[in-house]
Amino acid sequence: MGPTCDNEAAVPYPEKEIKVNDDIEQNAVNSTNAQEGVITAIAPAVDAAGFHRRLGRRQIMMMTFGAGIGTGLWVGTGTALRYAGPGGIAVSYTLVAAIVYAQYMTIGEMTTYKPVHGGFIRQCAEYVDPAFGFAEGINFWFSWVMIIPAEITAAISVLKFWDGVDKVPLAAYITIILAVLVFFNIFSVRTYGHVEYYMSFVKCLAVFVMIAFMFIMTSGGVRATHGPIEFRYWKNPGAFNNGMKGMAKAFIQAGFSFGGGEHIAIIAGEAKDPRKTIKSTIKPVFWRMFTFFVANIWLVGMCVPYDDPQLIDGEGTLGSPFVIALQRANVTWLSHIINGFIFLTVLSCGITSIYVASRSLTALADFKLIHPFFGRKDSKGRPYVSLIISAGLGGGLCYLNLNNTAIEVYNWFSALVAISTLFQWASIFISHIGFRMGLKAQGIDHKSLPFRAYGTPYIQYFALLVILFIFGCEFYLSVFPFDAKPSAKAFFSTYLAAPLFIFDFLAYKRCESLRRGR
Repeated sequence: MGPTCDNEAAVPYPEKEIKVNDDIEQNAVNSTNAQEGVITAIAPAVDAAGFHRRLGRRQIMMMTFGAGIGTGLWVGTGTALRYAGPGGIAVSYTLVAAIVYAQYMTIGEMTTYKPVHGGFIRQCAEYVDPAFGFAEGINFWFSWVMIIPAEITAAISVLKFWDGVDKVPLAAYITIILAVLVFFNIFSVRTYGHVEYYMSFVKCLAVFVMIAFMFIMTSGGVRATHGPIEFRYWKNPGAFNNGMKGMAKAFIQAGFSFGGGEHIAIIAGEAKDPRKTIKSTIKPVFWRMFTFFVANIWLVGMCVPYDDPQLIDGEGTLGSPFVIALQRANVTWLSHIINGFIFLTVLSCGITSIYVASRSLTALADFKLIHPFFGRKDSKGRPYVSLIISAGLGGGLCYLNLNNTAIEVYNWFSALVAISTLFQWASIFISHIGFRMGLKAQGIDHKSLPFRAYGTPYIQYFALLVILFIFGCEFYLSVFPFDAKPSAKAFFSTYLAAPLFIFDFLAYKRCESLRRGR
């Protein structure tokens, strides 16, 4: 799969203001020159590419609330707590939450201006450079394909919480779970929206239950704790573990845990009344970030010490700090219920990963950044070619579990996804800088935008600095990993997305230069 050499150069700037009540599809399709409309940089008819706008406001709102509530939170948090301690995860997750909040604001501004198919992949190509859009599009697709085996691996680990699971062959579990994920993606986008709505409701319910329980537990409302816990474990065994190296590990895990929210820009291409929907979805995101992640992380660090034996030796939800907190409180029955919630959460993330991977690959084809074959759709708007390729590749990688332990496989894919996520975040902020420069160059007042990101441009520059710091953390741990000697395998199993991004960018530039030379 490589760049095509036949698309025209992108128009880098917005051409005029889009009114809030404009017909988005008609504007995008009809605006073919600088005098008549908005950007048509990549494939003028892309917004008539066969997708159907069938996702309602209620569905997208709940899907956004549930975004990010997956294995990164339920299981991956245990890894961060083990290596960094409660203080380490509190600092790293809070800071990354601030970055993700800035990302939502940034996406909201660009997407409500032009809520069409392709999301920030299209924004990267139009506001920065087509080669940048191609590289980021491949990176985005790659990361979501990697999430598929990560989620299936996590689902199998979650099942191991219950006795008797090992009696069924591992390959059978992989095949059944993969079939379930694909099954919910073969229907129309409306069906997908309904499924994700209820799945996200379950995710949010589970989070609220755990927040309430851990608050009661740390306040002394659970008999097994023998009084209030408060910050007991911050003193013994301590607030921080492994110094700066532990913090670096926590930042990387936080990047994986918070990934996924950017897919709202992809969803916008299939949303009803997208401007109002995206705007109303973005506004309450601060409270979602604070409640679902920051409060949760602080509480779990108060309820579980980083040297808990299960945290160190457990696998899957056996190593989840949330399940460990329930077991330390001797509330066994609730741990089984929460484990069931976690399993449904993992399935939901797996369904979403196939959906987003297929849409991002289709977007690249619709923009003529790759061969149009990958963008083929049926009469109901389902991108069947990209769906088969994404599910087939991601599902095939799941069978690595047959020759390796689940925790090894999960760590491989989560590390790959973490650095890909950093590239996505950085690309969004860089695109926004180009977007604002375009508005200024065209004489468009940013106050006329349907939605404005607070603190622009300072939050974008601050976010880029933090992302650069996390890149450094990831590089440091890829060279000097925990519990292993430095090796090329350790480096590329973590940092593969970096050379892939650079290669894709240069490959597109080379292809473009050859086209112009003909």
